[in-house]
Amino acid sequence: MGANLSEDPGLDMAADLKTEIERLRLRVAIVEAERDEYAQQNAELFVLQQVFSTINSTLEINDILSMVLRGVVEALKFKRVILFDVIEGGGIVRRLESDLNGNVVHSLDPREYRQGSTLHDVAHGDLQLAYGNAEDADAPLDEGRGSYCVAPLVARDVVRGMLYADDPPGEEITENQLRVMLDFASQAAIAVENARLYEETRRLLEETQRLAHTDSLTGIPNRRALNDMLDRELHTSERYDTPFAFIILDLDDLKNINDSGGHSLGDLALKRFAQVLKKSARKGDIIARYAGDEFVLVMAQSDRSQTTHGVERIMTSLRRNGLASSIGVAMFPSDGIDGQTLFFAADEALYKAKQAGKNQYRFYERNLKAQGLPVPGEPGSRDA
Repeated sequence: MGANLSEDPGLDMAADLKTEIERLRLRVAIVEAERDEYAQQNAELFVLQQVFSTINSTLEINDILSMVLRGVVEALKFKRVILFDVIEGGGIVRRLESDLNGNVVHSLDPREYRQGSTLHDVAHGDLQLAYGNAEDADAPLDEGRGSYCVAPLVARDVVRGMLYADDPPGEEITENQLRVMLDFASQAAIAVENARLYEETRRLLEETQRLAHTDSLTGIPNRRALNDMLDRELHTSERYDTPFAFIILDLDDLKNINDSGGHSLGDLALKRFAQVLKKSARKGDIIARYAGDEFVLVMAQSDRSQTTHGVERIMTSLRRNGLASSIGVAMFPSDGIDGQTLFFAADEALYKAKQAGKNQYRFYERNLKAQGLPVPGEPGSRDA
């Protein structure tokens, strides 16, 4: 009679237990891998958040771009990141890149990339994202390192630049790395566009202010600019107790010039008059067209003797250019301590110069008589 053989229940239980342990180990490994992936994603998102917060706190384009490149290196662990500019017409310029130490430097050769590569497809808007291997025929660089990806910086539906990254920490670029690259590119594009608009607005404001303070005919400061500059000069001279001269110059016989040669010839005479003043003035002096044929010159840190030499130098230059001018001079602080008083004093002196026959200068007289000094135009004065 044969024996009735059956499996040992203990062996079956051991086998089942071993299978369950292997299943649990596999599950633990999966959970640990997911945990590591989530930890990596959290680290990437933290860096991403820090970079976005920082780039939105500045309006300097180079600072923004440098922070973006450093952020990609730190968050995604690419060993090289390059920023390309896309210029008008679709041209590409290699601008900034990370070095071996993670520092951002200017690219040595702005044209160091392959023509006809995926770089051009992204620049022209044909691809929203490009990735591949350095050995691919359409890879962007001749000296590529392993896997690469290219993400565009798009603002107002226009590709402004591109982020290129290669030499990733693993053999292949992961889907999460591609997603974060697109996030970096998107936020960088917004920040760069904001900075560009700010720079353009600031330039327009500066140009508007310049035009508002510039005489359109002669190109020198106008009456509004004169008021601002004179206030500063008054403050400085009062603070340091230094004199200066406030001078009004009137282009003689402008009406005759206009009548004989037309207003175009008169405009030419005014332009030439302004140029003579600019060339004759010292550094730090103020020149401005006050109104019509009247100009103002403020000779900073100038006493009466220095002012006399300066005015005579100007009159000589005017004569060489076929021009003549009546000139009135007031001195700070003896003739006035504010703009209005100085203007009235210089204007009165100008009137005296015109009464004397034009093409000459006069100092304001009131304080000279009070001080017992020779008055211009009277016996004993140097310009009598």
